[in-house]
Amino acid sequence: MTTRPSKAALLRSAFSGLASQYINVFVQGLVQLGLLALLARLLVPADFGLVGLATVFVGLATLLSQFGLRVGIIRLPTLTDRDVRAGFTLALVLGLAGTSLVALSAPLVAALFRSPELTPVLRVLSLTFILANPSLIAEALLERDLAWNRLMWVNLAAFVLGYAATAIALALLGWGYWALVGSQLAQTLWRSVLLLLTQSHPKRPLVSGRELRELTRFGGGFTLARLFNYGAQQGDYLVVGRVLGITPLGFYTRAFKLMQIPTQYFGLIVTKVLFPIMARLQHDPDQLRLTYLLGSAAIGLMSAPLSALMVVTAPELVQVLLGPRWVPAVIPFQVLTVGVVLRNGFLMAYCLDGAVGDMRKRTIRDGLYAASVLLGSVVGVRFGITGVAAAMLLAIVVNYLVAAGMSVQLLSCPWSEYLRAQTPGFVLGLIAVGLALVGRLSLQQLGATPLGVLIGTWALTSVLLLVLLFFRPSITGRYGVHLLRLAGSALAERMPARSLQWVAPYASGLVRRVANARNL
Repeated sequence: MTTRPSKAALLRSAFSGLASQYINVFVQGLVQLGLLALLARLLVPADFGLVGLATVFVGLATLLSQFGLRVGIIRLPTLTDRDVRAGFTLALVLGLAGTSLVALSAPLVAALFRSPELTPVLRVLSLTFILANPSLIAEALLERDLAWNRLMWVNLAAFVLGYAATAIALALLGWGYWALVGSQLAQTLWRSVLLLLTQSHPKRPLVSGRELRELTRFGGGFTLARLFNYGAQQGDYLVVGRVLGITPLGFYTRAFKLMQIPTQYFGLIVTKVLFPIMARLQHDPDQLRLTYLLGSAAIGLMSAPLSALMVVTAPELVQVLLGPRWVPAVIPFQVLTVGVVLRNGFLMAYCLDGAVGDMRKRTIRDGLYAASVLLGSVVGVRFGITGVAAAMLLAIVVNYLVAAGMSVQLLSCPWSEYLRAQTPGFVLGLIAVGLALVGRLSLQQLGATPLGVLIGTWALTSVLLLVLLFFRPSITGRYGVHLLRLAGSALAERMPARSLQWVAPYASGLVRRVANARNL
């Protein structure tokens, strides 16, 4: 049904995909920050805590209701109409099962967390599965075909028209936590409809053992690993909600969400674009290793300066975006943000595991990660949400080291090469910390308002970092310079040369490097 592009086309698609996804992130990030600020003033912490707790269980059921189907569609070497029809049929069945499971178990979950309001919230959110699963195969086909532009517009439209518009309208009408519930359903519906309209595929039901076995052969191990990873990502929510209650969980969820918006999305985009490309390079060890190292370098170089700025300006960020009543979220936010670089770093390990189909290592690693998060949260919760955030940071450090070790072993990559890809990001982050501290303290001494301190510190640090990169691109390391040259080449192909004179410092050897890359 589908054919695979050449390796040169994969390289071009990678840069095109990254550009498209970053446009999506920039616009969606701005909308999310504005929405976060508005909802933080219209709703109370308990509203976010209640829906955050409900979302934990809905997300868990979502993993079960997908059963690795999306990954199976992407990874099958040859995809037929029968595979697509069988996958679509199974997706519908799993969607109905997910809705039934969440709706029936809602009273038990509510009793466990001593929150009667959870029952109706979970039952309404259970509709997520019958809304989302019909478009599961369409999304997988778009990713398989590397259709990043179409995915970008679908995600952006669903978020703005579905989530943002619904949340604002219902919050202004005084619906409280139902504004968050309704916005999630609206986003899911919009996204599902748009995906089905964007990507057509055979939808006639088919129940065939051979096709289903092929699709789910990889899905079982993938789903188990995802369950462990989900436990690691959400275990802290469960502990905070069960021990401290809904209101402290509300503060914690906002600290976590604020950390995610401008940072983790960068890592997720890189891995989402690179996963199908790496899957197609799984039989070419040298190019797979290069792609992994380039992706790791890109994540580090982008995440570290952002993490540094957020840690330094955390008090101003919380006060300006969320408001004064959210001050208890400041320190947990700072602690969580310190781990952003490492959190994004081990995303490449997940990308690599999925690409080569080595789910045993991922399952072991994620099991250890989930256990460390849950155990650490149980110990740290004695010190409030800051203690839980510190436990999360420690678990992230451990998981990063384990993921790095498994990845270099799988790739037969020397540790020196891995460190050569990762170290420049940490160095750039430390430089950003120094610049941001000087800028923030200087602006405070001048009597600037919190908004002025925030904008001034970010602007000054960003400008100085860009100047540094312009005059000393070598600070990004071997892989960073390689990325700059390839990015410069991609821009040069699309824009007049006169407007791209800044590319000149990176042009040495550009033609040879790009030519070699295109002859993968």
